[in-house]
Amino acid sequence: MTAVLARPRVSDLTGETPLPVTRRAAPSTRARAVGWTALHALLAVAPLALCLTAVRPGRGFLVDLSVALGFLALSVLGLQFALAARFTRATAPFGIDAVLRYHRQISALAVLAAFGHPALLFLADDRYLVLLDVVDAPLRAQFAWLSVLALALLVVTSVWRRALRIPYQVWHVLHSVLGVTIVLAGLVHAFLVDNWMSAPWVRLGWTVYAAAFLWLAVWVRLVRPLRLWRRPWRVVELWPEPGGAVTVGLEPAHRHGGRPWSFTAGQFAWILPGRVPFTPTYHPFSISSSALRPRVEFTIKQVGDFTRSIRRLRVGDTVYVDGPHGSFTLDRHPGMGYVLVATGVGVTPFLSMLATLADQGDRRPVWLFLGNRSEDQITGIRQLERLRGRLDLTVVHVISRPSGEWPGERGRIDAALLARHLPPHARSLQYFVCSREETVQAVRSALAELRVPADRVHSEQFGMV
Repeated sequence: MTAVLARPRVSDLTGETPLPVTRRAAPSTRARAVGWTALHALLAVAPLALCLTAVRPGRGFLVDLSVALGFLALSVLGLQFALAARFTRATAPFGIDAVLRYHRQISALAVLAAFGHPALLFLADDRYLVLLDVVDAPLRAQFAWLSVLALALLVVTSVWRRALRIPYQVWHVLHSVLGVTIVLAGLVHAFLVDNWMSAPWVRLGWTVYAAAFLWLAVWVRLVRPLRLWRRPWRVVELWPEPGGAVTVGLEPAHRHGGRPWSFTAGQFAWILPGRVPFTPTYHPFSISSSALRPRVEFTIKQVGDFTRSIRRLRVGDTVYVDGPHGSFTLDRHPGMGYVLVATGVGVTPFLSMLATLADQGDRRPVWLFLGNRSEDQITGIRQLERLRGRLDLTVVHVISRPSGEWPGERGRIDAALLARHLPPHARSLQYFVCSREETVQAVRSALAELRVPADRVHSEQFGMV
């Protein structure tokens, strides 16, 4: 079904006809993204320079390479605490999917380096094979095997979490404990290997890294929760939505020290339910409400253990909100009009964008293509209905398994379907896509087929945690 909604009339916020808003191109975040990525990579490989000061003739190339891989693995794995810390300034240029993808890719590199470290030692000299006897091995070797075993468990439980049916809450705690064990055991192992740590600059460098890793762990588990504890939120509304979703409305439990909590439409936040924010289990969700309203809403589909626990929330309960995060926003990509493509719960950031545009009195045209399995499972249908008459909005519902009475579009969102509904100047619009990875790639291919410039297509994936 295609619904064309009228142009906006009056702002619900002021009761007056909104004034035109002057919009300027947002400053590019590409340089900041490159800068933060380069800094993270530099800190990861910096210990290799320390290795050069400890190289001694006669050890052999494989032994030196093995030690270099061990140092690289330890620094990369320790720096994962920085990603877990979620510093807003550092993560602002990236979407959540980009951060999680980077975390997985850089962790895969660390895993290869960590397992390559002992493997090369055994290839270099048979004398190292005695270290396989863990019981009688030196203490430094025992800590090394503890780190390797914890890393192997982390890999298995992360890659095959769903196959092993490990609940999200259990996996999240296990992931944190194993991560700390890997780094601590690896650091102890490194400091006990005297022939490599005897050089003053090497010992000093790793002391600084160890202190930084410890501080990041303290920040994640103590400092940040304490900061959140000072800014609790209260559940003020719970709305059941089609498709097994629920909208949770939140308001500050008090004035938050006079500091307003603001976000940009399209951003997300991490939700921590409970009386105190020291729980190790939390989950990212896109904000679905207008950025101009005091109430913050999250429309959450119950697809896993954590999201099903949202059903246990009651009006008046306390939750904590860590955010906002992300750069999947209209402000960073201004245009003469927008095309939004989503499937299922991927509509949530677009609900926020549309509500914010309506509150701003924005008159630019917007096309929303929304895919769902059946017509009675359309997440966000209530919020879209509330926008009727306030936007120049065209909504195209696409149902993959419709009933016999469904009169609208059927199947998948492809190039032919997009071409039927987009205007002749489609290549000049800005495109936003939010869905699972395979759908995002399919929509990108469809837009490329329609000759939409790639730099006008912006995407964010969900279902990555």
